[in-house]
Amino acid sequence: MDAVSQEVMKKIDTYTCEHLIKSIDLMEAAGASMAKEVLSQYSPKRVLLLVGSSGNGGDALVLGRKLIEEGIMVDAYLISDKLSMDTNTNKERFKGNIYYELPKLDYDLIIDGLIGFGLKSKLRDNYIKVIDSVNQSNIKIVSLDIPTGIDATSGVSYGAFIKSDLCITIEYPKTGLFLNDGLDSYKKLSIISIGIIKTSDVIHIHEKEEFRGLLPYRLRNSNKGDYGRVAIVAGSYKYPGASYIAYQACASFKMGVGYSYLYVPYEVYEVYALRHPEVITSSLPSVDGHIQYDRESLGSLLKMDSISIGMGMDISYDLYQVIEYLLQNYDKTLIIDADGLNTIAKYGVDILKNKKCRVILTPHLKEMERLSKISVSDIMKNPLRAAKEFAHEYDVTLILKSASSIITNGHNISISAFGNSSLAKGGSGDMLSGILTGISAYLDLEPYKIASLGSYILGRAAEYAVVDIEEENINKVFKEIKNG
Repeated sequence: MDAVSQEVMKKIDTYTCEHLIKSIDLMEAAGASMAKEVLSQYSPKRVLLLVGSSGNGGDALVLGRKLIEEGIMVDAYLISDKLSMDTNTNKERFKGNIYYELPKLDYDLIIDGLIGFGLKSKLRDNYIKVIDSVNQSNIKIVSLDIPTGIDATSGVSYGAFIKSDLCITIEYPKTGLFLNDGLDSYKKLSIISIGIIKTSDVIHIHEKEEFRGLLPYRLRNSNKGDYGRVAIVAGSYKYPGASYIAYQACASFKMGVGYSYLYVPYEVYEVYALRHPEVITSSLPSVDGHIQYDRESLGSLLKMDSISIGMGMDISYDLYQVIEYLLQNYDKTLIIDADGLNTIAKYGVDILKNKKCRVILTPHLKEMERLSKISVSDIMKNPLRAAKEFAHEYDVTLILKSASSIITNGHNISISAFGNSSLAKGGSGDMLSGILTGISAYLDLEPYKIASLGSYILGRAAEYAVVDIEEENINKVFKEIKNG
């Protein structure tokens, strides 16, 4: 599925009306198609339209007129008497009752046509009051194009937002439906086409079908040497748990790796030794339970097919030197997470520009703020742009983790909306790093595909977990996507 930002949708809308079809005719087509979609999913007897001043309100009025033609009673609440020309035309054509004060909510369906995708600033109090009233009414709500109150690009809310049962969006869903508060603004999404122009300027939204068959069929006549070797460099005396979570995701054959190595500071070596017998645990030189840079001890890492580093290691200049060494000497896939990200943010992000290896970074919003020197609030205004520009500047693949993950290599960009609130806990990111490390070792895929697949595995496993709480949910996802 492809989605577009607010900016791109405005360009599409403008071009369509200037070159292909008059705006009033486009509004008629949109409202009529939306009415058909409503009737395909509901059988209302009394409908209330929430009508704004822009084209979204005009779409609602056309939709209402079509429902009236089917014998349904439809009223319209206009939140303003200042309407766009096309919306005013459709107000004159509307045959139902029109109110300028919100009527008693004794309807069985509400159509949200208050604003649409053009919202840019905090809602006025009268809008918030209406939104609160309809959200509390327990009446089914259908939003047109995007629920009122949600930014069409970022998904952040502007003071309040409609919680709709169905969102009917035209031609392309808006990226804000898959980010931040947008994820909670609707239960079901319908996409309708009314003949407006197409665009290549899209953001891909991952769907589970695209991952089927990515895991290769395994021959019986194979051995551990065929499935790669990985190293997880993690942990400290202060944070021993992060490395345990990361290597648990990679261990117990969950990721199908031939050899798994865990490198930890000397002081915590015994915590991990023999915890998973199939993992080869090694100690690194350290001081007070924190890794110490020692070039000679790092040579064995260069033989690995993938490496992840940073989980639970604390911030230090020694860690910075280790990362710099790997960037300049390692030639496969390096995943940098957690304190690895915080360390390069503190001592210098530009080391990312001088590298031999392919790099995947996995920051959450606060780590992204440290890396980019852009505040979280500014990142959230357009997280897609912030992620893509950083990945392009430093030639890395980046997973910007939040309720949804944004994945980009600076050229391609997509959103992975799999998962749920069960991932909102410490350790989820460490598990993602372990997953990425494992599949990077033996899958012949570019980092962007690895990042997309890893995000899917973690998110989909979380979806299984809320239904069936057990330890093998990752294995269930593997069964879904294996080839043969």
